[in-house]
Amino acid sequence: MRRGNSGLFLAFLGLGLTVGVANAAEPGVAELPLERLELNPGAAGSLLLGTGELLPQGELRISTVGQYQNKPIVMTRIGEVNRIVGHRVSAHLAAAYSPWDWLELGAQVPLVAHQGGDDLSGRGFVRPPVYGLSTPVLGVRWGPLSQRNGRWADVALGVGVGLPFGEASGLSSDAGGHVTPQLMLGRRFGWFRVALDTQVLLRKKLSALPNPVFEQAQVGSEVRIGAVAATVGRRLRWELDVRGTVPLADRQNEAQGDSVEFLLGSRYLVNHSMEVFALGGMGIGAALGTPLFRLMVGTAFGSVTPPRLPGESSVNCSTDLEHTAEECPSMDEDQDGVLNGVDRCPYEAGTLERNGCLRRDLDGDGIEDALDACPSEVGAAAWNGCPMPDDDQDGVPNDVDSCPAEAGPPEARGCAKKDRDHDEIEDDVDQCPDQPGEAKLQGCPESDRDGDTIANRFDSCPDAAGKEENHGCPDHELPLVTLSRARFELTGKVLFVPAQPILDPASRSLLDWVVKVIQEHPEFPLIVVGAHTDNRGFASANLQLSQARAVAVRQYLIQKGVAPERLEARGYGDTRPIDNPSTSMGRENNRRVEFHIIWPD
Repeated sequence: MRRGNSGLFLAFLGLGLTVGVANAAEPGVAELPLERLELNPGAAGSLLLGTGELLPQGELRISTVGQYQNKPIVMTRIGEVNRIVGHRVSAHLAAAYSPWDWLELGAQVPLVAHQGGDDLSGRGFVRPPVYGLSTPVLGVRWGPLSQRNGRWADVALGVGVGLPFGEASGLSSDAGGHVTPQLMLGRRFGWFRVALDTQVLLRKKLSALPNPVFEQAQVGSEVRIGAVAATVGRRLRWELDVRGTVPLADRQNEAQGDSVEFLLGSRYLVNHSMEVFALGGMGIGAALGTPLFRLMVGTAFGSVTPPRLPGESSVNCSTDLEHTAEECPSMDEDQDGVLNGVDRCPYEAGTLERNGCLRRDLDGDGIEDALDACPSEVGAAAWNGCPMPDDDQDGVPNDVDSCPAEAGPPEARGCAKKDRDHDEIEDDVDQCPDQPGEAKLQGCPESDRDGDTIANRFDSCPDAAGKEENHGCPDHELPLVTLSRARFELTGKVLFVPAQPILDPASRSLLDWVVKVIQEHPEFPLIVVGAHTDNRGFASANLQLSQARAVAVRQYLIQKGVAPERLEARGYGDTRPIDNPSTSMGRENNRRVEFHIIWPD
């Protein structure tokens, strides 16, 4: 407290310190509060000031604090220094609990353990009791905004109620209690937090009796403003608190003057449920109870681990504290050189090229688990280690299922056994399922011009008898084109000049066989020449290139004698791949020309 002319304050103190003695029972004796310190019960962000951040739902924090104040009340008069209260040792018990994320309940009880000063009984001042109970405070806080929920800042409103249960003669009680509305605003910037705490302490005016020597002194309501800057996200954290008061009563009254305190402190997380802390600082000003300096040490139990914001590392990121790999992306739990944030096996040492995992193949499909999207199911590389799709769930993958939308047995290639033409040949092997035929002609009624028991429709050499294993051609002739129900099967590929719709001369012998088969099978009404590209380049360019290549093949066939009306050119670009487009072999297979037979309905 400020040293200087203290006439008003001495009269004020003389009355307060004599409360409880025989002559202090006169009407009008004031109960004078000396303690100015209140804790932040939840201690979220700051030990002393509210930051707008509340405890997470369901968490409880209990704190015990020991405090030493040096010279909270000193009177200097006519060059003589009188320590009314030269030192004070007190303890604070505080607790906070949040039933919901947006609501926090708090309570704190200060206790005077020891206080003492100069013996001024010769001047009419009775020394206050050595110990006693101070004013208990109950509080509630409501947090409409929270950074933990993605808002821009932490904002909370609160109210504290001081109960008049303190020791009056010990300078520890507010007569009638007090009410303190409070507004708290704070924001975290990475490892740093700033906050502002504004309070208005409302209490009735405390007045001293007239003194024959000194004028009357008064203590009343005041505004309390605090600011804090603190570090966050670390096991050892620091904070700087600045707390000031401005009286709402007579500012000329020395007992009710301005004051400001500066406190620097640190706090250390011992384990998940225990924290220790210490603060110290100096006070400046004339307000009652402003010490020359104060020191504090304390311990907290319960919910003492500060929560983390989305994307932040936990304060538990220390080798001797329990945490998960997800909480600490910048640590390396298994010491394999791969940080938790990118380690797919964070609790087992692995290699960098396998994203922190060891080489394993749980399902035995030849694809190691680190690269297998389905590590417990046998799959294919084309599907990233997963089984091929099976839309009808009949156990036959779509790419070999002749009826992918209808369940059927594997021996029937995924189709239900059917015989639409009632020729006792099942549709899945009947090359003419809508026309009754003979088994030797694969279910078709067509004629066999060369008498080799292979229907003209499936005979690559319909005018020369041959064997079935040579697709109906004589032994001396190797067919380059074979026939199925709906398409030509080529033994080679139709080649082009790279990136051009120009036929490679090496493809002429293959295309000449296509001409031969078309001309020897007048029953084929329409042949579609379909050209396909891989997926490299722009889709529109691939579509144009494939169309131009299909036209080039059609034109070659027409030049060799095929009637134009029997041919149609279609370019599909990269829209119909038959193999994995992410591999060079897959892209090679996707670049192709196909010949489809179009039958009338």
